Order: sequence, then structure tokens, then C-alpha cells
Amino acid sequence: MLTKRHRYLYCFHRHLSSNSTRKYDDYNYFKRSLLLTDHFQHSLPRLPIPQLDKTCERYLTALKPILNNDENAYKETQKILADFRTGDGKRLDAQLRLKNASNRNTSYISKPWFEMYLKSRLPLILNSNFFLVFTDDQQKLKPAARLTNYIISSIRFMNTLRANWLDPEVYHLNPKKTNTDRFRKNLRLIPKSLAFYGAFVQKAFPLDMSQYNRLFKSTRVPKSDCDVLETSNENIRHIIVIKRGHYYKVNVLDENGDLFPAETIASMIKYLAEDLNDVDNEYPLGYFTADKRDRWAMVRTQMETISEHNKQMFKEIDNSIMVICLDEDDPDKLNKSLNKQQQLAEYVSGKYLCYNASNRWYDKSFNMIMLLDGTLGLHCEHSWGDGVALLRFCNDIDKDANGNNKINSTNYQLIKSSTNDSIEKLEFHFDDQIKNEFNISKQNYKEFISKFNVNIFQEPILGKNLLKKSALSPDAIMQLGIQMAYYKLHHRFVSTYESCSTAVYKHGRTETIRPVTNETKNFIEALTKSNDDKFKKDLLKKSSEKHQLLIKQAATGQGFDRHLFALKYLQEIENKEELHRIYKDKSYQLMNYNILSTSTVASKHIVAGGFGPVVNDGYGIGYLIDDEQCGLLVTSYLHKELPSFMQAADESFRELATIIKS
Repeated sequence: MLTKRHRYLYCFHRHLSSNSTRKYDDYNYFKRSLLLTDHFQHSLPRLPIPQLDKTCERYLTALKPILNNDENAYKETQKILADFRTGDGKRLDAQLRLKNASNRNTSYISKPWFEMYLKSRLPLILNSNFFLVFTDDQQKLKPAARLTNYIISSIRFMNTLRANWLDPEVYHLNPKKTNTDRFRKNLRLIPKSLAFYGAFVQKAFPLDMSQYNRLFKSTRVPKSDCDVLETSNENIRHIIVIKRGHYYKVNVLDENGDLFPAETIASMIKYLAEDLNDVDNEYPLGYFTADKRDRWAMVRTQMETISEHNKQMFKEIDNSIMVICLDEDDPDKLNKSLNKQQQLAEYVSGKYLCYNASNRWYDKSFNMIMLLDGTLGLHCEHSWGDGVALLRFCNDIDKDANGNNKINSTNYQLIKSSTNDSIEKLEFHFDDQIKNEFNISKQNYKEFISKFNVNIFQEPILGKNLLKKSALSPDAIMQLGIQMAYYKLHHRFVSTYESCSTAVYKHGRTETIRPVTNETKNFIEALTKSNDDKFKKDLLKKSSEKHQLLIKQAATGQGFDRHLFALKYLQEIENKEELHRIYKDKSYQLMNYNILSTSTVASKHIVAGGFGPVVNDGYGIGYLIDDEQCGLLVTSYLHKELPSFMQAADESFRELATIIKS
């Protein structure tokens, strides 16, 4: 839950950044932007609340295909919705708008959305956290050398952000025209109160950057009923490195807040990664961070009661700039001679998403994880922010680490490993009760992840180049292939969730795209009923056009999910009223039982990304499409059914490619 203190800390950080007197240098900072980081933040438009009639209309339209011709259910929902529209819904909508008008510094969805995450009592892993893996190291550096460069780039990113010198995040519709120094110099002349509109008229769309502050020195602290996000405002100098379940406090900044020399940081990482050979920690707390939140909150409170020392150890981890995890792996499972897809799906993805809890701290904003072969990626906590902020961070540090690598193969060989008197092992005090609780949480974890399965599909069947020729939306075709795969197995349409960023608005989070439409239903059913290729292509075109419309509506805050969610929150949580029948309706339950939970990963710096399924009989699907190929990374608890789904996906995308090429 966001408290006044947290809002104050955020403003305080911004105040420090915008009034920084620190001198620029090209080692501690990225290139200084021509525009201040917060140049557009003050003028971002507010997330609009859709008209209630439109929300109800869009809800019914999205509901129709997943009812699978159950006309009685549809008519019943129409009646309930009509009552909602003229009764409770109308009253709650007016209340929401009044509340929104009096709270102009944020969005109407911000508080309910934070609480949705923070009040969840489920384990973070597989239920909300996600992962991203960087592309392979083209320089073939030693793992510790590569990691050193990413640590340095991460600190450079943090320093530049806090100095208010990081280039603002802007979506450029015509990057050749607006992603230029000239554009930035011109925008610099426009007052902050109008800056967004100066960019907007040139078809450049500044994005909200309020989440970026929680990338560093931040954590999610477990509390009974509702967790708390905490971000330190202290001058923190250290990162935490986890190896074999042990926690090491490693100073990487000097007393003035400047980065240690690259060689000094490299010598410490070299020591930790290559020379340190401690036995496994008997009681690694990572298992607690992977458990249910109320249970972890109880254990942490008990541990803090044992001693002030434990409180300080938690503080060192919570406030650390970031957490680094040095994993030790079975070399055979990382052998490049193995099938790469199998390796990525069954081992690497599993390690980044949920395996090896003994060597993680899942509460932190992100864990940067390095496998034995140098594979590098992030495990990300989700409550504080969304994919836009994490992708920007990943893109920037990957580009910087590879383009300005301070440590290379030549100088790394000359560096001797050392602690440099800057590494401190953190150890907690335990009593018998905590040791017993540890054994319970460890067993809970093993039982939980034993159900987890992951697989991938990646083939040069179709790509953006082919779809551009046919004027088809790549995202629409990827979603259609996913629906076709499920329909092949079950002969029905199910609720599908696709995340869409609303970061173009102040404190925007996400809106839901509902990819299953009457148009996609018509196309998929026609595949088995018609041999007319032209007819199929016409239906395919209509499906693509409808999906593009849904993307536009969601990105501009004109979906229906967040509006209905905010009205439900208002009635149930703030007003403490009995929920209207619309929220108890079987159709509403069906709509929010997302069997297919999907999200796309679009970055040349990221080779894979994924998350867990949100229901026990569903799939978590991260997908990508580039110029010549497409791919899925699919997670599920359905051990027997997952291979069949992957086979159906392969068949579906091949079938789509054939129709498009015909």
C-alpha cells in the first residue's frame, strides 16, 4: 500500500535529482540528455475514464465469443448489465469521476492496481513475477567480466536517472524525424507544463516515468494482509551478491557516491564468482521469499524479534542498490551441443522464473541472475512497475555494457581477485522455531514448483516482413495463432488476456486487450467449414483490423477491464457495500478466468521473457515476432497437455502462413 511516506520519498528523490549539484563525468553517468528526465512528466495527460455506456457495450462485445453460443447466459448478462448501468454502476461511476477530479496528481487506477498486487497473499513466483533474459554475449567474455560490465552500466543508469539526466522515455511514431538532437533542443524551449503537447503535435509520445524510481534501492516488504513497497532515500553504496544461499554486501560506490574503478569492481566480482568456495548456506531465506506472503510476513517479524542484528541484516538487503545472484549449474544442462530450444525452455527459463529459490531474494525490484556459462537476465517483481520500465532499463544497460565495456578479455586477465576490504558477509540469527519454519517453507516451495512446466516454439514460419506485405498486424496474427492452437485441442473459445501499456498517461499502468473477438471466432470456425481461400483471407483481414482497433482503444485508456475493476474496488473496498450482481455473474467470472494469459516481448536486447500461468488449467504465454520468425515461451501446470498445445501452435502458425501466402 502506498503511504504518505512513500509519496514523500518519491518527491524527495525527484527534488534531489532536479536540483543536483554533482558534476558530470562520462564514467559515472550515461551521456547527459539534452532534456531533463522529468521534462514531460508535469504535462502528461491524465488517464481517461471511459464512458460507462461504452464500457458496458465493449464488455458485452468481448463476452459474446467466449460464451460459445450460450445465448441464455448472454441474455442474462445483458439484463444484469442494464440494471448496473442505470443503478449502482451509474452512481459508482459518478463517484469515481468526482474522486478522480479531486486527485489530479495520479490516475484513477493507480491505487486499486497497487493494492491488487500488494494484497495478494499468493507466492510471488509464478503468480506475478516475470523474467527477461539478455541476448548472448557476442564478445565471449568470462562470466564475471560480463557481469562486471552490467553492474557498472546499471549504476551508471541509476546515477543518470537520479541526476535527472537520463533521456526521457518517448515513443516515436517517426523516429527519423523526432528521435534527434534537433527535436530535443526545440522541446527544451517549451515549458514543462506544455512539453508533452509540443512532442505530441510532432507524433512523439512521452511516457510516464514515475515507476523508474523503484528500480533501485527498493523492495517489497511482506506484511500481514497487505505488503509495503519501500525505497531508501539514504546514500546507499552497496549491492548484495548471493552465492550458494549466502549474502554478501559489496560496496561499489565510494563515500562520495562515485563508482569504484572498473578494475576494482571486477576484482571483487572475480573473487566472488571464481574463487569464493563457501559451503551451501544451511538456511537460505530465499525459500521464505518464495512462500505465501502472510507466512513470510510472520516469519520475518519473528526473526526481527530475535535480535536487532537481524533487523539490520534485512535493512542491508532491502536498501541495497540491487541484488546479484551467482548460480552454480550443471554444465551438461548448459552444453551448447544440446538442442538450444530445449535448453532455453527447460533449464534457462526455469532458472530465471522460479528455480533455485535458495539463491534468490524474490522481494527485490529485480534479481540480476548470472548462470555458470555467463547467461544473464532479470527476475522481476511486478507490483512496483510494468514491462515498459524494465525493458528500457534492459535495453540501455545491454547497449552500454556491450558498447562501452570497461572490462574486456585483455584487461580481465590481468586483474587479480580481491575483496578490497569492501565485501562483508551478512549472517542472520536463527532459533529452533525459525529453523522449523524454514523446513516447512522449503517443502512448500518444492511442492509448488514440482507442477511447473515450460516449453517453447520458435520457427521461421512467418515474420513481420511477410505480414507487412499483406497489411496484417503482427500482434493480431500472433494472438490468432494462440487461439487456433487452443481451439484445436478443446473446440471452444476461452478468456484471453493481453497486456497493453497505458504509460502515455500520468501514472498509467496497463489496460487489457481481449483478443478473442467475433471476428477471430468467425475465422477459426471457417477453417474447418470452408475451402475458399479468398473467403478465409477476407476473414483474416477483418480479424486483424478488429485487433488493431482493440490495441488503439486499450492504449488510449478506452478498454473496459480497468473501468469495471475500479468500480468494483470502489463499491467493495472503499464503500464497503455488497457487490452488484454483475460482479457475481458467471459470465464476469468467466471473463476474468484467463486461461490464456499473454504478453509480448519486443526488444533486440532480449532473447526470452516469460511468466507463470494465472489459473491452474491455463497457460502463461510470452511471444515475439521479428522480421523472419515468430516464437512462444509457454508455461503451464498441465504436464500432459503442454506438448499437445505446442504441437497445435506449430500447426496453427504453419496454417496461417499458408493462407497468407496463398
